[in-house]
Amino acid sequence: MTTNTSTPNENFLPYSNLRLYSTKSLQEDHADLLFSLTALINLCYSVGHTSSPCGILLPYSSLRLPTQASLVGEVGEEGFVLILSIETLEGVQVPIASASAKPFKELGYHEVQESELLTNFKRKAAAPVLDAASSSGIIKDLGSSDIGEPLNALRADTALPKWEILCNVVHPDYQKRGIADEIYNALIAEIRGREPEPKRIHLVITTMKELREAYYQRRGYVTTGEKRFDKGVGGSEVGFSVVEMEKIV
Repeated sequence: MTTNTSTPNENFLPYSNLRLYSTKSLQEDHADLLFSLTALINLCYSVGHTSSPCGILLPYSSLRLPTQASLVGEVGEEGFVLILSIETLEGVQVPIASASAKPFKELGYHEVQESELLTNFKRKAAAPVLDAASSSGIIKDLGSSDIGEPLNALRADTALPKWEILCNVVHPDYQKRGIADEIYNALIAEIRGREPEPKRIHLVITTMKELREAYYQRRGYVTTGEKRFDKGVGGSEVGFSVVEMEKIV
């Protein structure tokens, strides 16, 4: 499936409006949807950050995506976005869930340093690990003994296509209905469909430990890197950790 707008599977959800978009399509043909999607992602992250049993991980005003251009830049030209929407009585499509992914690119040190605050937590960079209170975004590798031999052996196969999952969010009013799992499955199916032949795929995701690590562990991901941010960083009242997780599918 490579078209700008399409339906992965008409029947796999009790909603018919699951669509696939490129960033070009969102910008040129669906500007209103892009605006609403950016707001949805920010809402989901803000609610998660402020409703954790651990305390206020980040303030509600701390936006995941400061602008619509932030979303477009993160997904890039090679990535894609899945959007599940409902239609209002006026015929307007309102997004209630979304997931996105793109081919993985290892950022260099300076690229990490120059990125926005809430995206520069991502990935290991070509520089020494800094102190825990920094916001450099450098994630400490946990080492081979912590992640297990099967994953280590597969990570050594650089021929495997490597994809980064960027987000998987569901509006708070529609959570606990299995939507996150279903849209995640559609995301993986789309990634597989973009590879030239059936093969194993290396998946990477960066997420907040306190919110999503357990969710992805239940789906077979292994935590391969972790960085702690102390109280006060980004306005956090309790501090938080960012983890990098990987899986071979």
